Amino acid sequence: MKTRNPEFKPSVIVACLVVMLSIGIVYLWSVFQQPVIDFYGWEPSAVTMISSSMIFMYVLGSLIGGFIQDRLSPRIVILMGAVLFFAGLFSTSLLGPKYPWLIYITYGAVAGTGVGFAYSSALSCIQKWFPHRRGFATGISVCAFGLSAVVFAPLIEWLLKLPAFEGNNVPLTFRTLACTFSVIIAVAGLFVKNPSQSYIESLNLPRTETRQRQYTPKEAVKTLEFWCLALSLFFLPAVYMIIIPLVKTLAIARGIPETQATLTVSLTGIASAVSRLISSTASDKLGRAKTIWVLSLLTAVSALLMIFAKGWFYTVVVLLIVAGYAGPAGIFPAMSTDSFGNRYSGTNYGMAFMFLGTSSLVFTKLSTIINADGAVTGDYTSSFLIAAVGCIVPLVMLPLYDRAKKKRVARDMAMLDAVEKEAK
Repeated sequence: MKTRNPEFKPSVIVACLVVMLSIGIVYLWSVFQQPVIDFYGWEPSAVTMISSSMIFMYVLGSLIGGFIQDRLSPRIVILMGAVLFFAGLFSTSLLGPKYPWLIYITYGAVAGTGVGFAYSSALSCIQKWFPHRRGFATGISVCAFGLSAVVFAPLIEWLLKLPAFEGNNVPLTFRTLACTFSVIIAVAGLFVKNPSQSYIESLNLPRTETRQRQYTPKEAVKTLEFWCLALSLFFLPAVYMIIIPLVKTLAIARGIPETQATLTVSLTGIASAVSRLISSTASDKLGRAKTIWVLSLLTAVSALLMIFAKGWFYTVVVLLIVAGYAGPAGIFPAMSTDSFGNRYSGTNYGMAFMFLGTSSLVFTKLSTIINADGAVTGDYTSSFLIAAVGCIVPLVMLPLYDRAKKKRVARDMAMLDAVEKEAK
C-alpha cells in the first residue's frame, strides 16, 4: 500500500486551483457585454474587441508574470495579480457613458494583465509539484480556469438582476466581484510556493527527468520546437476566436431559438473544462504532440461544418470547436516545460503564448472586416474557411516538433554525460 509523500503539500495545489477558478471570471465578458451596452447606452461596435483585447493582455501578463516569478516566487506574482485584478474591475465600475474606450484600459488591460500574472504563476507552480505528471497537472489547472464560466456565470447574471442593485446593477456588480475575488486570490496566493529540492528527489524520477537541461529564454527561442509551438498557438485557436463572441448572435441569425442559443453558451464552459482535463491527462500516455494533432484535425473539420451548421447540429459543432481549443490549452504549457525545463518555464511558455494573444486580435478583427454583415445574415463562410486552412499549420508543425525534440534531448543527455564524466 502506497503512503502519502510527507513532502507533498495538498494545500499548495488547492490554493493554485482556487486562484485559477477565481481569475476565470474575467473570461465571462459575454455575460457582461449586453448589460454594459444597455447601462451606458453605448453602441455595440464600441466594445466588439473587448474580449480579444482582454485575451491579448492576459497573455502579455502571463509573459511578464512568468518572467518575474521565474526570478522571485509565484506567491509574490499572484499577490501582484490580485492587486491588478482588483484595480481593473473596480475602476471599470467607475466608468461613465462618455468614453467607452476607457473600458479597454480598465477591463481589458489592467484586469487582463492581473489575470495573466496569477495564471502563469499558479500554472507553473502546480507543474513543478507534478514533474512526473505534467499533463495531469496542467489539465487540472486549466480545467479550474475553464470551470469558472460554469460556476460563476449564474452568479454574475444574478448580481446583474439583483433588486437591491436596481438602477446601478452594472457598477455594483463589478465592485462586488472586484472586492470578493481579489481577496480570494490574494489569500489563496499566500499558500502558493514551489516544491523543495528534497520533495523532487523523493519522487525517484527517471534519469531523463532529473537531469533535464534548463533552457534560458534566449536559448529556447533558437530551437525549432519553440517555433512549432508558437505557430501552432497562433493558427489553431483561430476558429475559436471567431466564433466565441458570436455564439448567441450567430445562432439567432441562423433561426435558432434564443433558449437554445443561451444553453449553447452555457454548455461551452462544460465542454472547455472537460476537454482540458481529459486531453491533458491523455497526453501523459499518448504523447502531447499526437494529442494536439488529433484535436487540430477535429478543429479543422469543425470549422468547415460551422459554415452551414443549424439547429442542434450548430450546438454540437460549437462544442467541438471549444473542445478543440480548450484541450491544447492544457497541453501546450506541459510541452514547453518538457522541452525547456522548469527553471524558466514561466518566461519560455509566456513567449510562445504571446502568439495566441496575437491570434485573438488578428482573427477577430479579420472576421469583422471580411464578414461585416455576418451577425445579421449568419454567413461567416470566409472566416471559417480561413480558420480551417490555418489548421494545416499545426498539423504540419506538431510532427516536426516531436522529431526535433527527440534529437535535441539525445544531444542534451550526451552533453550532460560528458560534463559529469569530466567532473569525475
